[in-house]
Amino acid sequence: MSGYHQIQRIVLWVLLVCCLLVLTKFILFKRSPEYYKNYFAHQYSAKVISDGWKHANLKPFSTIYLFYRSKRLREEYKYDNIGGNIVGFMPLGVLLPALFLTFRSFWRVTFIIFCISLTFETTQLLTGLGSFDEDDIILNTTGGIAGYLVYLGLKKIIGDEPGIPHSS
Repeated sequence: MSGYHQIQRIVLWVLLVCCLLVLTKFILFKRSPEYYKNYFAHQYSAKVISDGWKHANLKPFSTIYLFYRSKRLREEYKYDNIGGNIVGFMPLGVLLPALFLTFRSFWRVTFIIFCISLTFETTQLLTGLGSFDEDDIILNTTGGIAGYLVYLGLKKIIGDEPGIPHSS
């Protein structure tokens, strides 16, 4: 691998790690560190999980439909929520196939992004740091697919050399 491709791979890795950290911050850690220290020390219990199941959305498209039909929610909030779920996962659709040969197929990159989203949602359920919402998984996976389409477009425009490296 040439020096250029090594630097390119390092940059892609840094971008991937940064992307995952930003997603973790926005999905799980929306508040100050002091809040989480207090929450896990004094408020977290098994009841959080049972309450999480009570409030979980397991019905596909119900939150999206609720946002669409709601007159009480501000339009900006609706767009931020739905758009944020899509846009937030788009970089994964570009970075994963750029870094790993394994994720250069549509179904594999879709599956891994689905799994990453499911992991975030399950973590929210088990920790009480948010609510499990199947619609978030749908929107996040859609964002990853959109990112993968961007990856394919870039690959077509840039080509394999000196663009996105081959090796994983």
